[in-house]
Amino acid sequence: MRIGIISNSDAFIPLAITLSENKIIPLIYYTAFKEEWVNQKVNAFIKHTKLPCTIEKNVQKDLYKWLTENNFDACFVLGYPRLIDIAKLKQLRTQIFNIHFGPLPAFKGPVPVFWQLKYSSGNIGLSIHQLSARFDDGALVWTKQLPDQPHYNYHIVQQLFSQVCVEGVLHILRFILSDMTVPLLQKNTVTSYQKRPILKDVLINWKEMPATEICNLIRACNPWNKGAATFLNNQELKLMDACIVNKDVVINATPGTIIHDENCIHIFCADHSTINVNMIYYNESFIPAYQAKLYGLNNGKQLGEFS
Repeated sequence: MRIGIISNSDAFIPLAITLSENKIIPLIYYTAFKEEWVNQKVNAFIKHTKLPCTIEKNVQKDLYKWLTENNFDACFVLGYPRLIDIAKLKQLRTQIFNIHFGPLPAFKGPVPVFWQLKYSSGNIGLSIHQLSARFDDGALVWTKQLPDQPHYNYHIVQQLFSQVCVEGVLHILRFILSDMTVPLLQKNTVTSYQKRPILKDVLINWKEMPATEICNLIRACNPWNKGAATFLNNQELKLMDACIVNKDVVINATPGTIIHDENCIHIFCADHSTINVNMIYYNESFIPAYQAKLYGLNNGKQLGEFS
């Protein structure tokens, strides 16, 4: 059985390992990631496992040549920065599936993990669908939902999904190995596309956001953005972790005010709850809360938007 994996990150590694352990040697097509440490990790993995790997050089031709020459039974896309032109692949027998780290069609777009954590409903999910002419729009063949957890952040969920998706791939391969049609799932009627986040999407709105939303935003921004953004004296400050410590606090304070600064930072929120922050990112430095007073995060200080 010939299986291909297309990826632009280290997320494919658990899948490649599982297939190899099941005597299926996948062929890897890799396009460089924007962060060099990820590329180094992938290169080390390929060197160690000796799995066949093609590194993309010509973005216009290499992928289509690779798919055509190898004529796979199935190919799985696990992160690719460009829309694959399926019109160029009409003559292939290969079934191509896209692994999407979000429930479809409710969380279409390039960074579904961020939006799932930011708007947490208590569950997080991922999907596998047939490749189509539009992003995240093919027929759905597998989906999985998991309970969201308070300690999950963006990176943890990405790593978790890179392991969970293996279950979906094995599900699909059982049908292909048996020469059976992979069954399609009924799609939810709610369709939504979320773009890449910009500043307003990662910025804490102290006047309106309740404590739970702030904590969720911080998880969604960690570690890729080094936390959720706010401002102190018109300088950007990022909160890297937070949890709710008090609810229904009765004090006369404006949301975003620091109300406790001894070895930790307690901040008053719009819903009269208090969050506890243990780590911040400020002036290009990671600063623990017990040192925060040295940087001006004292009782009574107001955090907020740039003015």
